[in-house]
Amino acid sequence: MLKLYSVKQAQAIDNQAITQLGLTGLTLMKRAAAFAFEILQRQWPQARQLYILCGPGNNGGDGYALAKIAHINGHQVDIAQIGEAPLEGSAAQARQEALALGLIAADFSAQKLMQADLVVDALFGIGLNRPLETPWNQIIDAINKAQRPILALDIPSGLDANNGQVLGAAIKAQHTASFIVHKTGLYLNDGPDFTGQVHLGDLQLPEEIRNDLVPQATSWQQDDLPCITRRRNSHKGTYGSALLIGGNHNMMGALALAGKACLRSGVGLTKLISRAEHQVALSQTQPELMCYQQTDFHRLAIKSDVIAIGPGLGTDSWAWNLYEEVCKSNRPLVLDADALNCLALEPFHYERWILTPHPGEASRLLERPTHVIQNDRINAIQALHKRYGGVIVLKGAGTLIYDGQNMALCRAGNPGMAVGGMGDVLTGLIAGLVAQGFSLFEAAQRGVELHARAGDKVAQSRSESSLLPSDVIDVL
Repeated sequence: MLKLYSVKQAQAIDNQAITQLGLTGLTLMKRAAAFAFEILQRQWPQARQLYILCGPGNNGGDGYALAKIAHINGHQVDIAQIGEAPLEGSAAQARQEALALGLIAADFSAQKLMQADLVVDALFGIGLNRPLETPWNQIIDAINKAQRPILALDIPSGLDANNGQVLGAAIKAQHTASFIVHKTGLYLNDGPDFTGQVHLGDLQLPEEIRNDLVPQATSWQQDDLPCITRRRNSHKGTYGSALLIGGNHNMMGALALAGKACLRSGVGLTKLISRAEHQVALSQTQPELMCYQQTDFHRLAIKSDVIAIGPGLGTDSWAWNLYEEVCKSNRPLVLDADALNCLALEPFHYERWILTPHPGEASRLLERPTHVIQNDRINAIQALHKRYGGVIVLKGAGTLIYDGQNMALCRAGNPGMAVGGMGDVLTGLIAGLVAQGFSLFEAAQRGVELHARAGDKVAQSRSESSLLPSDVIDVL
């Protein structure tokens, strides 16, 4: 598992390294610079002329330490000191050591920027928590427009390390050399668009120094997802029964997508309840689906290991009657789409469900503006769990999964998946995993990960803009 930490936690680990291990801040800066130089050499072996942009704090100190190493190793180094130079502490020492070699720290120069083989961003570190103003935003815009290769130190300047939001303007790096621990904001919201490839250097700190802090979240690595094995001596009943409800007028396709994805999860039986006039069409769409109408609900619910409701449900009386019956069924549930909108109107707490809101639905569930949800997705998902219980899946760039104790973040997925019907596929997939006996949290995390990775696999063979939910089902 990849462990993700908040800014406060990362700073606490940094302080522990200094107080408990007797290291100096300058030592950590030099180790960070040495690691960044390794990344620089590996990713841009032909780069000889560097333009290192140093800010007024410790991140600027990292930049000065890197300038010294690069100069000693024969690179042509130009330094831009932007903002007031560091006057004390480790950053000031790192600056003094670089300048002692004859390097010059000058004002920002557009000419130097364009002459560089590589730009190093050491303007702001993880402590930045307010929008950047003039001249910072103007300089960052100029750097991005120059389209020079960029290596960011610890985090691209202007990116919030807690939530991945751009604070007015942010450096768009191709690679980020991050230090000691992975920061959550690198993988949330705008984070992946600005960090490029993230490389983590532990700065030679022992693993024990991180053990006192529980990570804010964890994320599966590429090879962490275990396969689902099936016993030879088994039958369809071994793999559970899922009941999916939705597909109101004009929205039959949403339920069809959810049903197909549920089948591909490996579940033994997938049953659908939709409008009576949709039964034949749904069966023809996928013959393995068993299709019923509203009057069949009670006998089907008793035999179902999970009930998922929401894809194409609508909010008319037909939808509300089914929604209310589902909420009284005392079964494990998966709620999405219009079922979440129903819940927002009559909130209640239940521990045996998975809620899968996108930010707009989360906004209604919490009665907060969508931008507030996005500004602090971790706080939002915690608030959703506190109000509604169960397991929450907060969809978006860096989908979060939370059950009140464990938080997971999915780093897979791509913008091509931002299309109607993709959430219906996820609902069906998660429901099928619950039916097969996975815990609610395991089913949610595994479902999100499989869904996102399938989307990435499709994107490898076609453009993201042409990706469809049914394509994702085909590769599950």
